[in-house]
Amino acid sequence: MKWLKKMAAALLAAAISVAACVSCQSDSIAGRLRQNGGLRIGYCSCSADDDAPFVIEDSNQKQGGITGEPASRIADSMGVEPLFSRLSSAEAYDRLMNGSVDCLWNCPPPAKELVSSVRTIETGLYYRQVIMTTADSKISRLADVKGKKLAVVSGSDAQIELHNASVMESSLKKIVVCSGMQQLLRELAAGRVDCAAVDEPQALYAAANFKESDVTFKCVETPVAECRLVIVTRADDADLCSLIAEKYIELSRQDKISGLCESFNLDVLLSSYIKNNPAEAST
Repeated sequence: MKWLKKMAAALLAAAISVAACVSCQSDSIAGRLRQNGGLRIGYCSCSADDDAPFVIEDSNQKQGGITGEPASRIADSMGVEPLFSRLSSAEAYDRLMNGSVDCLWNCPPPAKELVSSVRTIETGLYYRQVIMTTADSKISRLADVKGKKLAVVSGSDAQIELHNASVMESSLKKIVVCSGMQQLLRELAAGRVDCAAVDEPQALYAAANFKESDVTFKCVETPVAECRLVIVTRADDADLCSLIAEKYIELSRQDKISGLCESFNLDVLLSSYIKNNPAEAST
C-alpha cells in the first residue's frame, strides 16, 4: 500500500508540475504580447468596403463576427487586448513575417514557399468565390454566364479568381467593377447586370440585409474557386500557435464556431469536417 501512496503522490506532483509549467508558459506568452499592446490579429478582408460578417464592431467598439468574436475571446482568455488590423490577402503573409502582426485569421493557406516558415491551425471553415444572381434568373451553372454582363467588387478575391479563370473572363459580354457589395447588389436588383462574381460570406450577409428592393438573390452551387480558411503564426511562435489552437478547439467543442456561422445564416461555410468533428484543429 505504501508504494501505491508513493506512486499516487508522485503522479500528483507531476500533474501539478505540468499544470504549473503550462500556466507559466501562458503567462510568458501574455507578458510578451503585452509589450506590443496585446494580441495583434491580422484578419484577411476579402471585401473592398465591408468586413462583415467576419469582423463586426458594435456600439461599445467590441469586435464580433465569425472572426472577431473567437479572436477576442481567445485574447481575453490570455489576459491581453485583441488588436485587429485589416489586411488584404496579398499583404497578409508579408505583415506576419515582418512581425507587425502576431497571427493571421480567416486567411487562405500559405503558398508552398512559406509552408516551412509558418504554423497553421485548421478552422474547419471554407471560403468560396461564387456566381450570384437574382432568384428568378435562368442562370443555374457556371456555363450559363457566357455572354452575360457580370459585376464584381473591386479588390475582392472574387475579382482575382475571375481574372485567374481567364476562359470564363474572356467569355463575358461585359464586366462591371463596383466599389462595394451594396452597389453590386443594386446593379443586380435593377437588372443592369445579369450576374456577379462574389466572395460568398460577404455576399450572403449583404444580401440578407439588402433593404433597397424586394428582389431576392441566389448563388450558383458550383464555385468559381474555393479554399479552406486557417489561422497562421510564424514557425518560431510555436507556443503561441499551440495556445491559440488549444483555445480554438475549446470554442469548437462548445459549438461556438458553428453557432456563429449559423447565427449569420452562413452554415454553408462550415465544412463537413467541422460539422462531424467540431473539436478538431491541428497545427
